[in-house]
Amino acid sequence: MDLSSFASLVSFVSTHNEFFVAFVHCRIRYSGRAEAELDWGDRMIVLKQDNALLIHQPVNGNPINYIKPGAHISVFREEGCVIIEGAHPQTNDVVLCEVSSVYDAMSRRLEDGRKQLLAGTEADMSDYIRDNPQVISSDFTPLSREEHTKYGFIDVFGHDKQGTLVIVECKRYAASLACVTQLRRYVEKMKELRGTDNVTGVLASPKITPNAQAMLSDWGFSWARVEPPKRLLINRHQKTLADW
Repeated sequence: MDLSSFASLVSFVSTHNEFFVAFVHCRIRYSGRAEAELDWGDRMIVLKQDNALLIHQPVNGNPINYIKPGAHISVFREEGCVIIEGAHPQTNDVVLCEVSSVYDAMSRRLEDGRKQLLAGTEADMSDYIRDNPQVISSDFTPLSREEHTKYGFIDVFGHDKQGTLVIVECKRYAASLACVTQLRRYVEKMKELRGTDNVTGVLASPKITPNAQAMLSDWGFSWARVEPPKRLLINRHQKTLADW
């Protein structure tokens, strides 16, 4: 595709809310929270129907530059190149993509109003702990989920056989120092609300960092290894063409 046709296509899709993909040779400049420059190379430009602009290199999953939805897209012609400018009116982020060659480009209006179903969330973890309290301890009895406090919602609230109130904070990923600090805030607030010091905390997560583990011990809290429950959405044992 020649540069003149490419510039016309970009202008059309940015004003008609079409999904646009192009494989180009370009260089990029960015100005916003920081400044960045990327010299000439082969990349993929994606312009989504909500005017989100993404530029991908041939490797890695995340875009090397992007402007979030709601960007103003402008196209300029200069000698030997086309410049695509993406500018966000709220964040003042600006990406300039200078295109010297276009290998391929296409656009299409896509229709998709579906929402992704998620499994293995922290809410799923708290449901699992409520139904399987032994994963916290053999004497843990859950009383409620999503207990409201001034600082947020406690994932699971209960007690042990000695009558100690137990706050369980669920994390999907490796628990960090910030997670322990959050748990402590909940414990201190519950002590204040119930008028007792007989309150402890448990951090439930698949992993925990060594520093977080040490902080838990210093504050008299504990950690329970709990994997986020997942529905098997993909049959990992399905035969491939090589099996036939």
